[in-house]
Amino acid sequence: MSGFPRLLSPVQIGAMPLRNRLVMSPMETLYGTREGLPTQRTCDYFEARARGGVGLITLGATSIDPRHPETPGGLQIGSADALEAHRTLVEVVHAHGAKIQPQIAHAGPDGLGPQISKLPSLGPSVIPSYLTGTPSQELTVAQFQEILDLYRAAVRRVAEAGYDGIELHAAHGYMLLGSFLAPQRNRRHDDYTGNTPEGRLRATLEVLAAIRSETGDALPITLRVSGYERVAGGRPLYDTQRIAPRLVEAGVDAFHVSGGVIDRFVTQMVNGSHYPDALNVGAAAAVKQVVDVPVMAVGRIHDPKLAERILREGNADLIAMGRPLLADPELPNKLRAGEAARVRRCISCQNCIDAMESRSAVDCAVNPQTGRERELAIAPAMHRKHVVVVGGGPGGLEAARVAALRGHRVSLYERGGQLGGALVWACIVHPDNEPFLHYLRGEVARSPIEVRLREELSADDVVSLAPDAVIVATGGRIAVPRIPGDDLPLVRTGLDLRDLLSGRASRDARLPAWQRMAARMLAGRAQRVAGPRALRSASRAWLPLGRRVTIVGADLAALELAEFLAARGRRVAVLERGEQIAPEVGWKRRTEHMDRLDRLGVTVNTGVEIECIRRAGVVLRLASGREREIRADHVVLAGEVESDLTLFDALRLRLPEVHAVGDCTGLGLIQKATAEAARAACAI
Repeated sequence: MSGFPRLLSPVQIGAMPLRNRLVMSPMETLYGTREGLPTQRTCDYFEARARGGVGLITLGATSIDPRHPETPGGLQIGSADALEAHRTLVEVVHAHGAKIQPQIAHAGPDGLGPQISKLPSLGPSVIPSYLTGTPSQELTVAQFQEILDLYRAAVRRVAEAGYDGIELHAAHGYMLLGSFLAPQRNRRHDDYTGNTPEGRLRATLEVLAAIRSETGDALPITLRVSGYERVAGGRPLYDTQRIAPRLVEAGVDAFHVSGGVIDRFVTQMVNGSHYPDALNVGAAAAVKQVVDVPVMAVGRIHDPKLAERILREGNADLIAMGRPLLADPELPNKLRAGEAARVRRCISCQNCIDAMESRSAVDCAVNPQTGRERELAIAPAMHRKHVVVVGGGPGGLEAARVAALRGHRVSLYERGGQLGGALVWACIVHPDNEPFLHYLRGEVARSPIEVRLREELSADDVVSLAPDAVIVATGGRIAVPRIPGDDLPLVRTGLDLRDLLSGRASRDARLPAWQRMAARMLAGRAQRVAGPRALRSASRAWLPLGRRVTIVGADLAALELAEFLAARGRRVAVLERGEQIAPEVGWKRRTEHMDRLDRLGVTVNTGVEIECIRRAGVVLRLASGREREIRADHVVLAGEVESDLTLFDALRLRLPEVHAVGDCTGLGLIQKATAEAARAACAI
C-alpha cells in the first residue's frame, strides 16, 4: 500500500468507520446562502474532496442559531428549513465513499447577531467580539438552558440529514464554548466561573450531556479544542490534558487538537509560513497520553511524509488537513496511487484568508478550481486545437497544463533558459513557493506539451505557427522610477537582481569581474540543476550587495526581498512613497510581514519622497518636509509591475482566438495568474 501505510489505513471514531486517517478540517468558505444554507457551490466543493479520497469531511462552523451567525454566508443547521439542503450535501459526499460531519457551534460573543438580527450577542462575560468589537451580554443560566435546547434541536437535524458524526467547537477561546473554556474571556463567578478548570469546563459538559440525550451513541462526537492557547492568561496545555479524561467520560469519542486563540487576523488558526510545521502536534500527543479515544492533529501539516511520521511515532491517530485539500483535493488518491510527487502542495500564501476579506468567498492561489469546481471543470475539448502558449511563468504553465488535459495540442514558448518566470525568483526569496514551481514543471514534463526554451516570439513568429488559439502569458513590464543619481554604481533594480540569478547579469559591465564570475557559477545551467534551494544556501555565503541596503518600493516582492537580505546579515531600509506597504495582499499577510520585518530589524518609512541618490546613500524628504539621508552601500529600485499587452494587441486582430493571462494584464499574485490561465484554457 503506497508509502503511507498508516495515513491510508482505516480507523474508527465511535460508531463511524473511516477509510483512511485523513480528515478535511473545518474551514469557512462563505459559499452558503444569505440564510446559511448549503448551495450548489458548497456541494461541488465538498464533492471534489470526497471524490479525492479523503476519509472524513468536517464542515466549517455550522450555527445552531441562525439569528447569531459567525459569518455572512456561514452555514447553519438551526432551522427546519436547513434540513433538505444539508441532506443533499450529505448524499453528494456519501456517493464517493467519504464520511461527513458538521462542526456545530453557537457563535456566542462572536456572532453577527447585533449586526444582522439586531439581537445582542451572548457570552460567558461582557467581552468584545473578536470580529466586530461589539461587547456581548453576560449569559444568564436561564438563557444557557435555552441554548442547550438549540443544541438538542440541531443534533436531531444532524441525524435526520444523514450526517455520520458531529464535531463540537470548543477551541481558540472564541464562540460560546471556547469562550467559557478560556480564562481570559470567562470572568464569571458562579458555577461556570473562569477561575477554575471545573467552572470553565461545566458549560461544555452540559452541552455534551444535552447532545447525548438526543443521539445516544449513534453519532460519534469529536471535540475541537485548543491544546495550548498561547496567550498570557490563556489555558495552558497541562490544563487541557487534565480535563481531557473528563470529557471522554462525558461522551467525547475523539479530540481534534488545535492551538492558539482567535484574533482579527485568525493568526493562531491559519498559520503563516513563519510558523513551524506541525506546531500543534505536541499538544495532540499530550492529550493522546491521557485518553483512549482517537486524537487528530492539525496545523501546518502540509507534507504527507510528515503526516505519516506523526502517526508512526504515535503522536496522533488522525491527521486533519485544511489548506492542503484546498490546494489539491486529489491528495489522498495520489498518495494511494503512489504519486505523492504529483501532489500540489499548499504554499502558505494565505490567499484563502485574503479572499474572504476581498472577494467574500474562499479560493486558492495554486488551485483555481477551488470554489469553481463546476465553472472550471477540466472537460474534454469538443474540437482538438493547436494552442500556442507564449511565456513559461505560472500563468503560462497552468494554461498549458489545463489545455493539454482537455486534449489540445499545446506548444509552450519561453524566452528564458528554464520554466517558471518570476516564480523562480519568488522561490528564492520565499521558499514555500518552491513546491508549486516543482509541481508545474513536473506536470508539464509528464504531458505531451511541446516546450521550446530560449525562444522569444514576435507577433509575426506566432502567426507563422498558424495556431488555432494563443494564450499570451509574457508577464508585465517593470517600471522603475527615475531618480536623480539612479545611474550611480551603487544602484541596482529588482530586475537586475533577477537577471543576476538567471545568468543574464554575468554580462553586466557595471559588476566587478568577480561578481560576474559568481553570477555565471550560480545561474544558467547550474541553477536549473541545483534549483532555488541551492541558490538560497549559496546566497548566505555570497551576495552582490553591501552590508547596508536601501530598497525603494514596498510591494510584496520588495518586502520579501527585504526579509531575504536581512536574514543574510544586511542592514535593510525600505522606503515607500505611498502610505501602504504590500497593497496587493490582505491585512493578515501584511501584518505578518510587518512582524517579520520588525524582528529582522528592517526599517520601513512610508509617505516619503526620494529626492536623489548619492554615492553615500539616499536623500529623502519626510512628510513633515524635513530632509534626511540614509546611508547605503547599495540602493535597490524595486519598481512596479505594469500591464504589457504589446504582443496580445498585435495578435488579437490577426488570429481567431487570443487570450491574455497573468501580469501582462496588470499586477497580480499567483492567484490571478492561475485563475486567468485556467479560465482561458477552459474557454478554448
